[in-house]
Amino acid sequence: MIDALLSLPDFVGGLIMASLTTVVGISVYLVSYRLISRYQSSDLKDPASGLFRVIGILLSLVLSLAFGEVIVEFRDIQKSIKGEVMAIADLSVSLDQFTPVEIQIPQALLLQYTQAIINDDWPALANDSIGQSTRGLLRQLSQSINDLEPHTQVEEFLKTQMMGDIDQLDDFRRIRLNNTLSQPPVYTFVIVLGFLITAACFGVYRPQGPLIVLVSFYTAFIGVVLYLILSLSDPFQGRVGISPYLFENLVEILETSKQL
Repeated sequence: MIDALLSLPDFVGGLIMASLTTVVGISVYLVSYRLISRYQSSDLKDPASGLFRVIGILLSLVLSLAFGEVIVEFRDIQKSIKGEVMAIADLSVSLDQFTPVEIQIPQALLLQYTQAIINDDWPALANDSIGQSTRGLLRQLSQSINDLEPHTQVEEFLKTQMMGDIDQLDDFRRIRLNNTLSQPPVYTFVIVLGFLITAACFGVYRPQGPLIVLVSFYTAFIGVVLYLILSLSDPFQGRVGISPYLFENLVEILETSKQL
């Protein structure tokens, strides 16, 4: 259900989640009022209001923790992707220091590898896996660079540096896979429980038009935040996520440099 929700456009997915939490919240509120009204007295509202505020504060705290955690992980992935792009760019620049005949194969493989990240890795990451053709191309690229024969100390240094860049590329791919396999924060389940308890606490107040509207706004907002948390916790599947635009720009640069 979550996968289907995240595959929808942002507005539609957020609207469905907000609508779902609103319906659930209002239902819990009305059922709670029906049960509490049998025992309700004038002495009940004051302690219930105090309890309501405490639960509301705790729910806000848990929401902040969950949202903060997914934001930190999201930024870590972005940082990793930027490092991956820089490693590919460094490889391209280093290869240009060798003779054109020697680098024809490595340059072609580097371009194919970058294109495969877009066309193979990204669709696979949406299904919690990683592209197989990309992995094969990285091995071929590593072998082709290893086969280069340095003629100067500078070329020998560049070859060593390029092999280090290849190792980094493999590490960056594993980071992407590990993050797409991660689950939503455990706080998410606490949020759902806190949401239901908060909705039940509204039961001490008699249903009225303005109150129903306010409860609807509150529950819809919780739904939107939950949708964002779920979407950001799987950034390669949700549309509120990470796109391969950096690699697309890099492909254009590599294609241009190859033509020169």
